[in-house]
Amino acid sequence: MARHIQHLDIEAYRGIQNLKLKNLNHINILTGDNNSGKTSVLEVLSGMRDPYSILAWTGMILNRVSMARKKLFYQELYNLFPVDAEEKVIGYKFKDNKDVTTKITLKAEIDEMQIPEQEMLQINHLMRTGNVKEADELIDTKYMKLTTYANEKKTGEEVLYDFQNHIPYVVEEKNIFLRTMYVSPVDHTKGKLSLDHILSDSEMYEEMLSVLRAFDENIIGINAIAADDHASSAEYMILTKDHKKALPLNVFGDGMKKAILLLSAVVKAKDGILLLDEFETAIHTSAMDSIFSWILKSAKRLNVQVFLTSHSKEAIEKVLKCSKELQPDIHVYTLYRKENRHLVRTMTCEEAIDAEECLGLELRS
Repeated sequence: MARHIQHLDIEAYRGIQNLKLKNLNHINILTGDNNSGKTSVLEVLSGMRDPYSILAWTGMILNRVSMARKKLFYQELYNLFPVDAEEKVIGYKFKDNKDVTTKITLKAEIDEMQIPEQEMLQINHLMRTGNVKEADELIDTKYMKLTTYANEKKTGEEVLYDFQNHIPYVVEEKNIFLRTMYVSPVDHTKGKLSLDHILSDSEMYEEMLSVLRAFDENIIGINAIAADDHASSAEYMILTKDHKKALPLNVFGDGMKKAILLLSAVVKAKDGILLLDEFETAIHTSAMDSIFSWILKSAKRLNVQVFLTSHSKEAIEKVLKCSKELQPDIHVYTLYRKENRHLVRTMTCEEAIDAEECLGLELRS
């Protein structure tokens, strides 16, 4: 199992200033108080998918902004920059598994202008309706001129307007630097699920069923029914011993949905990195052992580096102790904020277990 990212140094991003994560392991648990920067670290790591493009930064926005709130893209991107800094610059450095260090920087120049209404509509992929005016009305707007740099060399340039609700965010497969899969605490409630990778692999399929039986021991199988031949709209049906007909996944609880989402995410992240924010959300403690063990063992088998955030003492302990063979692959990073500084305490799995059991140390603070 490769460590795709060995070191991460976030120089400036949202509220983070000079946060250094050294000697990253195959499985990395990030914990700490609220507002200590855990989710922000995952956002930066998600940018590894295409770090040389502005698309990477817009992808970070989409992790937090719903489709219904696209009009807030300008403000959300503005919020990536440290609020008190006069110069709008964010950036980070990382060392990859080839021992190559890369510095990524995004700079923004903010100004105001007037823009013809028709041009505004075109930017948002809209058409004017009603009578055509003889002259376009001029619209007052703010804009950001965004420039990305890799090792001080310019790699991209884009302009984002404060009215803009259409923004490109699809990264072409050929441009992917490092495959990343981000799972938020609420993705299981949004129908973000695709099991194609598992349903086409008999071994992975059987393993998935064994994990799901932690929720319902009578589960026999799961299959997909595609609507209008679109895989993205597939409905997943669960067959159990208790019912003659398969039941839609939606009739099962959030715990089942979250488990299936996590199982599919680790398979999709093959040869890349898996980012799980508050990974234990919706999963009952009785099912944690089997789910966490399967996810982490599968990640090792599929060459996936894993980053987990959690506030849960019990969930962290479950990960630390879910498998003896995985313990050398686990590090725990506790993040702190002190007088506008970000500090990190790093422990191996063995040190973390000893600290809790022998010294009574609270890993989360």
